[in-house]
Amino acid sequence: MNTAKRVAMLATAALLLNGCATMSEEECITADWHTLGYEDGAAGQTVAMLGKRRQACADHGVQPDANAYRAGRDQGLELYCTEMRGYRIGRAGGSYGGVCPRDLEGVFLVGYESGRELYRAQRAVNEVANAIESAHNEREHILDDITEMSAHLVSDEATKEERIELLADIARLKTRHTELGHEIEEMEHELVLREAAFHEVEMRTPYK
Repeated sequence: MNTAKRVAMLATAALLLNGCATMSEEECITADWHTLGYEDGAAGQTVAMLGKRRQACADHGVQPDANAYRAGRDQGLELYCTEMRGYRIGRAGGSYGGVCPRDLEGVFLVGYESGRELYRAQRAVNEVANAIESAHNEREHILDDITEMSAHLVSDEATKEERIELLADIARLKTRHTELGHEIEEMEHELVLREAAFHEVEMRTPYK
């Protein structure tokens, strides 16, 4: 298995463990604490994970080998704290828990900040695109409502008072339909600008 796939698998496992490092009595007794530390470090877990594991094993009367765990975690962090790993985490919108040692943190953050910049640019595009889609959906619902109201307006069941109210509601909906059309035009212009900004950031990044 290559390094990238191994890190991805470790990160997934860490997410499952994060917040509750549940370990059975057998797992606590037979644990290779150096390996556990390595896996936690490679997944970017903070040293607080040791405390969670310690608490889980304390329930079974087992004391972790903290020294072995920390030594393994330090080795695991060397796998985690790379420039490319930082980029991938930032690009995915992930957070950084300040786990990298000083001699590795600088290069990790170079990649992380680059990834975060691209993530923010993509998020800005998505926000406008989603707003446009929402506006289109609202316009469609308005047309459906107008059609339904218009049918009731000309029906024999409608009273004079109901017709007056329906006419006012239809006029209001038509106004809103027109307003949404203008809003969509403005948002589509904004979308073009944000897409251009995203592609500019994408072109600058050295990571592919």
